[in-house]
Amino acid sequence: MGVLGLVGQTVLLGIAAAFTPSLLALQILVCSGDPWKRRALAVAIGGSSAFVLVGGLLLFGFAQLPTSTGTPSDVAIALRLTAAAVLVVVGIVLLMPHPGLQAQTERDVQGYVARASTWVFLGVAFALSIKDLSSFVVLAPALHDIAVADVSLFVKIGLLVLLYTLALSPVLGPLAARLVLGHRADRAFQRIYRFTMDHQLQLIAAMALLIALYLGVTGARLLVQVG
Repeated sequence: MGVLGLVGQTVLLGIAAAFTPSLLALQILVCSGDPWKRRALAVAIGGSSAFVLVGGLLLFGFAQLPTSTGTPSDVAIALRLTAAAVLVVVGIVLLMPHPGLQAQTERDVQGYVARASTWVFLGVAFALSIKDLSSFVVLAPALHDIAVADVSLFVKIGLLVLLYTLALSPVLGPLAARLVLGHRADRAFQRIYRFTMDHQLQLIAAMALLIALYLGVTGARLLVQVG
């Protein structure tokens, strides 16, 4: 895969990994209130640390593999097909009726904002991120392809920064918006929060099925190329 292909895939999978509605809702509520800076920073650090921890372990493992020479590896094929299968299951499960689940999630998020201390926010954000299986399933193929790509270290670092910036946009975006716009962002925050809470399961399901299609098709193409 060339550099442009890597950039395109990084953007696609980075956006997909950002679909963590409960984490986005938590950060929006935090950034909508006062005081907010310490809490928002705690949410950003907690959410980011989960991604960095799991992603770092994956990246370290993939970095031990040989550099890609143009022939698809068994690992690349297996990652794509396995991730596609997992995401299909996730999508189907989330499309099934879950009475009360969305409402319970919203009550939990609002409860954290009403009662939690700054340090608890860090732990809550970490927990919400670390249990988000679909995001890590999506990140794995992207991290693998970056790790084994036959490109310079500078390009790899740039791709990793791009990937993580997109994946962490649920915690970084609201914080940046509040810093730049102040309370002028509140109306947009309210709309995004309401849409996210009302459609959280459907959003994750749609992302999972679309990315499953992408990974399944590309994995199958690599399998045919090897065969």
